[in-house]
Amino acid sequence: MMMTNAQIRRTAKDSLRGSWGLAIGVILLNYLLTTVVGSVVGWIPFIGWIAIYFVEAPLAVGLVWFFLAISRKDKPEVSYLFSGFRSYWRTLAAYVLVSLFIFLWSLLLIVPGIIKMFSYSQTFMILRDNPNISALDAITESRHMMDGYKGKFFGLSLYFLLWYIIPIIVLIIGMILLMGSIFAGYDYSYGYSMYDMSTSMSMMSGGLFAGGLIMVILGGLASLGISLYVMPYMMTACGVFYDDLTNTLYTANDNFDNDPDISPYGVPSDFNAAEDPFENDQHPDGFGPNDEKDPFDEANTTAPADEVHQKEAKPVIPPEFTTPEGEPEIGESKEEKPEDDPSDKK
Repeated sequence: MMMTNAQIRRTAKDSLRGSWGLAIGVILLNYLLTTVVGSVVGWIPFIGWIAIYFVEAPLAVGLVWFFLAISRKDKPEVSYLFSGFRSYWRTLAAYVLVSLFIFLWSLLLIVPGIIKMFSYSQTFMILRDNPNISALDAITESRHMMDGYKGKFFGLSLYFLLWYIIPIIVLIIGMILLMGSIFAGYDYSYGYSMYDMSTSMSMMSGGLFAGGLIMVILGGLASLGISLYVMPYMMTACGVFYDDLTNTLYTANDNFDNDPDISPYGVPSDFNAAEDPFENDQHPDGFGPNDEKDPFDEANTTAPADEVHQKEAKPVIPPEFTTPEGEPEIGESKEEKPEDDPSDKK
């Protein structure tokens, strides 16, 4: 049975104890690198956007792997952020495919895209624990793992999203005040909607502008401060959720060791299971390897195959050579020699 979301959050806090500074530093470093790359090549149409993906993808995967290690109390170093570059093409393919699939599903009125975002949420962590799995198979495995657990993961994510309600409200109010200052500064005496900052801005518009600017700055700073706390907390909790889900699915399957078609997550695996060509065959009763019957069992009941092969075959004695008690008569089975024919001597 999985932990509750409250237990997952407590476990994440316990894993972060003593590593908060490192976790915040890695978050800032990842943000700095992606911002620098975006500002350098992002202005180039199409080619610049592709270049951003080539750098952002392994960094995003490495960030997930870093906090997965934090959740396991492995004490990773800052260089762990760049671990996604070690299997570059695999992590790049996974990042691009996940982004593409979520975008395509989002075209169906956004909600399907959100659902699929939770379905694919374990992909990068599956890549970390399975070095030989392909990107597409990791996405499929994540979808299998999250079947029936998307609601639980949504509840866990919602807790962290609620932290941003107040900063978002402050930002919205600030933007409204800024827009109000612009409209208040219009001078309609010319018959046109012309805005002349030097002559037409009234005291009211100036106050609205100053208040809106302050609100926007405060909202941005509040969002930044909350992010430095919430982002490490949330990503570590996601790592705890992944390990707890893996252990739950693993222990739920008692036949894991004997079934090659079961993945380490306790669900049917699409990437390591060979198809059984006889899976859909229908055999009549008493026929086939699973329906062998013991011919020496009086009840003619089905016996396990290994017991059937271990039994020694008993000799079949015809009824004419048995006594009423069922024992064979001694000497009855000897063959009698035919009498000599006198004609043969001639």
